[in-house]
Amino acid sequence: MELEKKIFVTGHRNPDVDSLAAATALAELRRRQGMKNVFAVSPGVPSERARWLFERFKQKLPPTYNDLHLRIRDIMEENCCTIPAGTPLFLAVKELHRTGVPRLPVVNAEKKYLGMLSPLALLSKWLNTEEDGADSLTGRRIHSSISLIAQVIETSLPEQEDSEKLMDFTVYVAAMGIESFNEHLPPCEKENIILIVGDRPEIHLRALQRRVKLLIVTGNRPVEPLIQEEAQRRKVAILRTACDSATVIRRLKFSTPVEHFGFSTAELTLSPSERVREVKKRILNSPEDALPVIEEGKLAGMVMKRHVTAEPPFSVILVDHNEPEQSLPGVEELPVIEVVDHHRIGMMPTREPIRFTGDIVGSTCTLVAAMFRSSGESLTPELAGILAGGIVTDTLNLRSPTTAQLDCRMMEWLEKISGVSGAELMAGFSCIDSPLAVKPAEEVIESDRKNYQEKNRRFAVCQVEENDLELIDRRCVEIMETMREKCKREQLDFIALMVTDAVRGNSKLLYCGDKKISGLLPWEFNDNGLFFMPGVVSRKKQLIPQISAIISAIAGE
Repeated sequence: MELEKKIFVTGHRNPDVDSLAAATALAELRRRQGMKNVFAVSPGVPSERARWLFERFKQKLPPTYNDLHLRIRDIMEENCCTIPAGTPLFLAVKELHRTGVPRLPVVNAEKKYLGMLSPLALLSKWLNTEEDGADSLTGRRIHSSISLIAQVIETSLPEQEDSEKLMDFTVYVAAMGIESFNEHLPPCEKENIILIVGDRPEIHLRALQRRVKLLIVTGNRPVEPLIQEEAQRRKVAILRTACDSATVIRRLKFSTPVEHFGFSTAELTLSPSERVREVKKRILNSPEDALPVIEEGKLAGMVMKRHVTAEPPFSVILVDHNEPEQSLPGVEELPVIEVVDHHRIGMMPTREPIRFTGDIVGSTCTLVAAMFRSSGESLTPELAGILAGGIVTDTLNLRSPTTAQLDCRMMEWLEKISGVSGAELMAGFSCIDSPLAVKPAEEVIESDRKNYQEKNRRFAVCQVEENDLELIDRRCVEIMETMREKCKREQLDFIALMVTDAVRGNSKLLYCGDKKISGLLPWEFNDNGLFFMPGVVSRKKQLIPQISAIISAIAGE
């Protein structure tokens, strides 16, 4: 089975406008350049600003993903071969040989999973019983129907009322004289007897008198018309087959319908939602090479051991971040094939060389716009509009200290294509409800959060934009309590919330955690536990470097 390869283009967790717009546009660029199955995804719920921007330019937001963990559904074979219930074991084994698969699932008409069939399981069941026991391979008893028996001995089925009815039969062979036969055959009233015989009319007649259930005439020998009439009158079925007696005897055991085989209840089964890394060891340690995937009692697919050890069917392109702590959970399981970013480099090593586009600019959308321009690919007004929106939000409409000349040039180009100015977009963003005025503390903290790890310290820095910084003063006690709970629950050294007034170019910082670090921050601290940061609007360029320098200084003490 060849698994479908997919490439996810994803920004950081708690996606902002810049990361979502950049991912959407980059996925489109790569598709135009011949890359197949490329999809932008939203690593979390999109912000209200992102929703407004995409609706403004009639673009569909990427689907939301909560993680990129490889799951059983991603590697299983959905349209696998199955054996329908009602199939005689003889034909089921033929199907096993035809497919070359070591085991096949048995399902009913509603795809309900019944069990796994394999040649090894057949031998184990029939050869590990008491020697010559009734249910063993060498025993007399079979559970079948006249219809199924006709299939396995390759003959036509006569008209018979109960030919489809499953019942227990006892098999006898007439390989002796008439008198010995009489002594050998038990009373037929107690059992459903199948008699295997050649062209011996006297045995045929005696069998009808004893009321056997089924007479199998081997070698395709003729049956006299009078005996056929008597059989019909006595409701005894007669099957004529080209097979010899030895072949018939061997095949009768395999006329049992496959669902009555008696499957193991202790075998390993999988669920589509299980993470591959959590069940990988169990799969590889299983004695079976093929394992069924079951969902609500029905067969969803099959997983082979080679699927678990093969290269993942997904790969990832990271935009607007490159550090694994900021990416979707599970990204470490997938190969990263490209990065487009404007932050510091803190990514994990890659197994192979990758394409890395990075520059000292204010917005990832600037880099994606430049990639369109340099490649000669045209931008639609809609794509240009969302890229312009990404630049506006990440550079505060080119007023942030992170703004570079390339941001300005790309913004001018995008404004011409989209027909919308940065000032118009900024005005539209400012009309969206204030997060501190309407959102609960949890959403305020998580709306634009980035996680970091430096010198054994784990921390998070969040940012929201507000026109009125006084709002954080009113809610600082409530939000501080939520931050304190997060620090304890997630075992963070500290967490900081930066509230930015983009119009006036100032911020306030609410800090919770390691006091050794907060005591070295260079800003004024007020009675509400807030730092006032005049002229500071950039988390990336103004806050994180300060925190990194303090952590390094403490580590060097």
